[in-house]
Amino acid sequence: MHRQFTPDPTPLDQDDAEVPRALIVDDDPVLRLAVTQFVGRLGFHTKSVENGQLAVEHFNAEGADIVLLDAAMPVMDGFTVCRSIRALPGGEHVPIVMITAYQDEASIDRAFVVGATDYITKPILWAVLRNRTLYLVQAARAERRLRNNRAFFQSLVDSIPDPTVVMDRDGLIRWINVATKTCMLMTEPVIEQALRLDPSTQVIAQAHQCPAETDTERLLPSIRDHLSRSNEPLALMLHRHAPDGRDHYAEVYGRALRGASGTAYGFILRFHDVADREIEKQSLNSEVRRVGELAHRDLLTGLANRLMFEQRLRETLYSASKQTLRLALMFIDLDGFKDVNDSLGHAAGDEVLKAISARLRDAVRARDTVARLGGDEFAVLLTDIRQNASVEVFGRRLLATIAEPISLAGEQRQVGASIGVSLYPEHGNHGNTLIARADQAMYAVKRGGKNDIRFASAGPAPDVKFTE
Repeated sequence: MHRQFTPDPTPLDQDDAEVPRALIVDDDPVLRLAVTQFVGRLGFHTKSVENGQLAVEHFNAEGADIVLLDAAMPVMDGFTVCRSIRALPGGEHVPIVMITAYQDEASIDRAFVVGATDYITKPILWAVLRNRTLYLVQAARAERRLRNNRAFFQSLVDSIPDPTVVMDRDGLIRWINVATKTCMLMTEPVIEQALRLDPSTQVIAQAHQCPAETDTERLLPSIRDHLSRSNEPLALMLHRHAPDGRDHYAEVYGRALRGASGTAYGFILRFHDVADREIEKQSLNSEVRRVGELAHRDLLTGLANRLMFEQRLRETLYSASKQTLRLALMFIDLDGFKDVNDSLGHAAGDEVLKAISARLRDAVRARDTVARLGGDEFAVLLTDIRQNASVEVFGRRLLATIAEPISLAGEQRQVGASIGVSLYPEHGNHGNTLIARADQAMYAVKRGGKNDIRFASAGPAPDVKFTE
């Protein structure tokens, strides 16, 4: 008893439930009828034709699930038919069995060269024909299911808007989606080759569970190793500064693809482009820093304002107390500035303030702080001083620098300065005390004739508004 053809159902390919179709081609009417009836009893819909030309025409119009083809025929021989069917839509994968009396090696080789799937010699052994016909159709349908499944998965991957790469356990690419061509963080991905990041791509942020790998060459192997041992998804941020000057950022999300046993057979990585977000965030951060800087800077001179000066003083005192360093705080009040303002106007006065600010800034070291406290009052904070005498020498150099002529409205004008100095720790351990002592010393210079420098005394200091 012949067994019926019973295809395995699959939800992705409902055509597998259809009765298979066989195309029988032979110029011998008796053998053609025998094969047609035999295959029909196996559960196939059959169509028989007597020559190769009709076979090609029928397949082009109707298709078939298997072709049983005689080799020696008039009009068009079986070898030509086989080659022609392979060139037709749907003909690339259909099983074609050559049934022939030719048994020489050349004919057999020729059959497979033109695309035959199998070869049966005459006289036909019906058990062989039965088993090969059923097996080849089952195999063809299984192969079609596999192609459909691959196409289905490819459609699924292509539906992901972000560049997405699927790798096997060795890191070779198995699937990519159409969006990968937009990803500038990897070299052009090629199926069955290893995924490679651009050498200039760097990790700039990662979740705590991600591998702490900074070497670009080692990053992807580390990711695969991590994902194979963890059921948690991976997330990290990548950045690349391209030769054209553009910055590319992507959040990368990864998961292991596991079989029923839990073994990781592959990995999927999704590159989510966040360049616009990151660039905007950097712009906002820059603006925040700029605004914050403006809040701590004197708008006219660009020097630190009182708020920043007091902050620097707190920080410097804390460091000095830890490292046993000495500090000097200078209060500077300009002499003769009011005369310039009254005679030449406020614009000229502003030019004087800017010129003096530039001179003070050029005179100090990079680690020191110069501030405009308001009006024509300035302060200088000197860190890590060695001797009091060097502070006095520096102060007198400032007096000379400040007194240099300034060109205003076509004439040379000069201003002087009164400087008061307090020292840490000699004159106090707190910012408000040092400010008060320096301010007191500066006013003593004013009372004594101006244009001089004086160190603070150890006496009580007046109150000054300053928050520790």
